[in-house]
Amino acid sequence: MEVIEPIPPLERPEGLWVDWSDLPVEMLQEISKMLRDIFDFVYFRAVCKKWRSATSISDLPPQLPWLLERQFNSSNNETLRFYSLFSDKIRTIHCPLARGKFFTGPSHGYLYAASHGSLHLNCYLLNPITKDVLPFASTRYQRPFLVCMGPDPVKSDDYMAFIDDTFSQTMGFYRPRYWEWTYVQMPSLELNLYHPCLKGAYYMSEDETGDTVVVDIACGFSFTVPSPKIPASSDHVYFVESAGKILRIDKQLNRSFAIYHLHVEGEIGQSRWVKTNCIGNQILFLDLRNGISITASPSTGLRGNCVYYLESPGVLKYNIEDGQTEKVPCPFKTGSTWLVPDVIDYQRK
Repeated sequence: MEVIEPIPPLERPEGLWVDWSDLPVEMLQEISKMLRDIFDFVYFRAVCKKWRSATSISDLPPQLPWLLERQFNSSNNETLRFYSLFSDKIRTIHCPLARGKFFTGPSHGYLYAASHGSLHLNCYLLNPITKDVLPFASTRYQRPFLVCMGPDPVKSDDYMAFIDDTFSQTMGFYRPRYWEWTYVQMPSLELNLYHPCLKGAYYMSEDETGDTVVVDIACGFSFTVPSPKIPASSDHVYFVESAGKILRIDKQLNRSFAIYHLHVEGEIGQSRWVKTNCIGNQILFLDLRNGISITASPSTGLRGNCVYYLESPGVLKYNIEDGQTEKVPCPFKTGSTWLVPDVIDYQRK
């Protein structure tokens, strides 16, 4: 157990004690902008009433993802352990709601929590920091199975994707903010389904050809994007929205990546994948199935145009510019997924 020793008060000459509550509001606001660790921000606002009123929860600086440690026996475990690459700290969070649950991401703020072997919809979205729970609306699926969490289904208008155990040709798409399900007849469920919903569309890859099938969730219209010329050693395909663009990331067996952006020419059916060697100041964080994109900034200490991904044991970093891969120091032998921490509980529309 980590013990933090209290910091002794500063000794100053008599008459020179500073009342920290008298600091100007403008100075407090500037200080809060430099607190990149979410707990430092919360502690800052808890100092006194003036410090709290000087900043709002919505002023939380952009956060980098935490890595959730994989738990192989969660039946009696009520704690979650996260590791921050930025602060190099382990955060252990007591969360009784985590008992007997497995978690799926990557995402912003909330993780998908479900019971092992559940025969019904015994699942919800959980913010592990605030302990906020968002249950699901009733569904016609008796035993829904999550296909993809999505990058930010609570805060955005995007969907989560589900199938049921009857293996029908219908997929269920759920929007937590609107408390609604949409069911779509799919062209095929023999494709690689473990991909996200991005900008109102669902992306699937065809393992044999490498083609991408895109389904518009609102109307059910689908089209195919031909496969780029990818090496035969491709290991896994990711689809990620990054700075407004749809990226296809092909992970190679040699620990390198081929990255493409979706280019639309004329009619939507003429879309194609265009290879790119630069994603600007964006950072991709990938787990074993899906990924999210985060904007890098000088204060984080992490450079853009890189990919951080899980590979047992630990985390690896791929530099898109020079094609080099390096191991990232990480105290966890096995990571589960990424979570961008947040202290704001979102309400449905």
